[in-house]
Amino acid sequence: MLPSSVQAALWALASAITFSASSAAAKFLGTKLPTAELAFFRAAAGAVVLVMVWRLVADLGKAKDPVGYLLRCGLGVLALYCFMYALGNAPLALVFLIFFTRALMLPIAAQLMLSERSGPVVWVAVVIGFIGAAIPLVPALQEPEQVWGVLAAMVAAVATAGSQTAVRRLTEAGNAPALIVLIYSAASVLGTLPAALPGWVTPPAADWPVLAALGLFGVAAQYTAAKAFSRATVGFLAPLDFLAVPAAAGLGWLLFGEVPSMLTGIGAVIVLLAAFVVVSSGNAGRSSHPMKRLAEV
Repeated sequence: MLPSSVQAALWALASAITFSASSAAAKFLGTKLPTAELAFFRAAAGAVVLVMVWRLVADLGKAKDPVGYLLRCGLGVLALYCFMYALGNAPLALVFLIFFTRALMLPIAAQLMLSERSGPVVWVAVVIGFIGAAIPLVPALQEPEQVWGVLAAMVAAVATAGSQTAVRRLTEAGNAPALIVLIYSAASVLGTLPAALPGWVTPPAADWPVLAALGLFGVAAQYTAAKAFSRATVGFLAPLDFLAVPAAAGLGWLLFGEVPSMLTGIGAVIVLLAAFVVVSSGNAGRSSHPMKRLAEV
């Protein structure tokens, strides 16, 4: 039997790879399907969670803090739309770099939404991280074909930080983590289907395996992350979580011929180191419940 730390690291590595693979599938389909339809397929895949926790349906009446659920679901669906759009309109490595700045935004969201204060080390790391993110962002925003994808990735990062903070608010209000996942899964399907129907494009048969990969890898990323966080703390696993950025860069190069620029590489190193400081400082001495990790897009 492998030590718990080794098991956690392996599960976290699997999560990073499968999350990147799901995103690569979304990028491939982004040239063929409307963004709203992609968001629906991604949400529908997440509804598999509903099957796993169907017994919680009877506990819906126990949900507390309606405003918290509104924030969690509204921001989560917004993040899903924007992330799907960004994947189809900007390089994969750049989208992941921007998306992972969400860790830098968590102290800001926590102070605004939960009145939590962070120490000076965290705020210094946040500032340095944003400077690192600006290094590849400035030239990317000057590329007309990338600008909207980059902006969408930025909105996705902000919305995800708010959505994850809302999850903390809901758990602190006494909501079971699995119930939070159940309600968000249902809300994301209901929130994406109406927008997908008017411009629905039936995927050709050849693309159904890619759609299956989009959903299966997405669910696998959530499951493997939950397994990892059931065996180690957030601080221990944070660096491995960020492996999704180089994994995405590798898939972008292999599948789409995207070669990350030197500026993207420099910015990624700065952002990931700063994000690691933020996440580690914010979770020092505190373990993470496995279901809380399902707050991601």
